[in-house]
Amino acid sequence: MKRTGTRLIMSGILVILMIGIGPVQAFSSDRLAVDLLDDGDAYIAFEYTLNMAEQVAVYLKIADPNAELKKALEDMFHHPVMVDEVTNNSARFRVKAFSNITETNGSVVMKTPEISFTMAEKALQKYWFAPLVQADYSAEIATITYPDGYVEEFFDTNKIPATSRTLS
Repeated sequence: MKRTGTRLIMSGILVILMIGIGPVQAFSSDRLAVDLLDDGDAYIAFEYTLNMAEQVAVYLKIADPNAELKKALEDMFHHPVMVDEVTNNSARFRVKAFSNITETNGSVVMKTPEISFTMAEKALQKYWFAPLVQADYSAEIATITYPDGYVEEFFDTNKIPATSRTLS
């Protein structure tokens, strides 16, 4: 009898917590910075905000963040990716051959691919906790910096269009 009462109380507490927690705005994309290198590679730094539950999930390694990020980025860019660092609020990695470089009549043109955050949304759906998270994938600010110092900026967007620049 005592066990049944304890189980009932614990179940009740769990139900109340689940109702109280419900779907919450948790993950938010703060800043994405793409620094292009002369050889076409790119260093990409991504800053984001996680709520406490997500930080615990990363800490407990429900999913290995380095491996998950590497796989997702390689699927997106179709190029090798080296993950430098993943923390509770940032990730930094290098993408080989990120931009396409062509030379015509002595001018060098560098083109970047489109970057879409919808792939991250699809990746999240495969986890058991996905229904509890309402993520905002729109980067508050995204920048692409070319080797000559020119910067393209994009604000509150979930997709960065392909860009092109003739380098001097």
